[in-house]
Amino acid sequence: MSDADKTDSEARPGVAIAGLENTLLRLTFWQTILSIAGVFTGVVALYAALNESEAVRQQTAASVWPYVQLTINDTSNGESASFELSVDNVGVGPALMRDAQVTYRGAPQSNWQSVVDAIGPNGGVLGIDYGKSSLRQRVLAPGESLVAFQTGDKDLALSVQAATFSGELSVTYCYCSIFDECWVKRSGPPGADKPSKVAGQCPDFGDSAFAD
Repeated sequence: MSDADKTDSEARPGVAIAGLENTLLRLTFWQTILSIAGVFTGVVALYAALNESEAVRQQTAASVWPYVQLTINDTSNGESASFELSVDNVGVGPALMRDAQVTYRGAPQSNWQSVVDAIGPNGGVLGIDYGKSSLRQRVLAPGESLVAFQTGDKDLALSVQAATFSGELSVTYCYCSIFDECWVKRSGPPGADKPSKVAGQCPDFGDSAFAD
């Protein structure tokens, strides 16, 4: 064997190894590209799934959205008077009534008896001069109304009417949907105050919370 043949024989393994290394490098490069593409595709798919899930959640929440409003029914004809305060769920989902606060001239009242004693010229007796139902910790179905306070006593009714329409008597309440979305509503002139959505749970009124 000539020296040239020996040189060619010795060179061939080196060339083969170099070619194999180049092939492996190309394979590694494309594998890396494919891996990155796979990760990117996964991230995009996850983002799309999360967006779709949030959209479904919002759509579901809207389909069970409660809306609780205060309604006042009152009469006065000179010889008699009446007053009725109710809360009505005019939304499409159940309303979880939480805490409430009732104030008279800025002072928190603990219950309807204290309201009657503060407003009524002669006070009042539960079951005789007025009736009540609790605003707190109950569920209002869609279309359900709850009479929170009512009286047919002329003097008391006129006093409560005057205090309510002057803003001296104020009722604030908080209610939530079944998805724990909560709103706070404060009594006022018709259309003046819409329920305000609150972050998280209803506010804690503490010692000033209304017990009834």
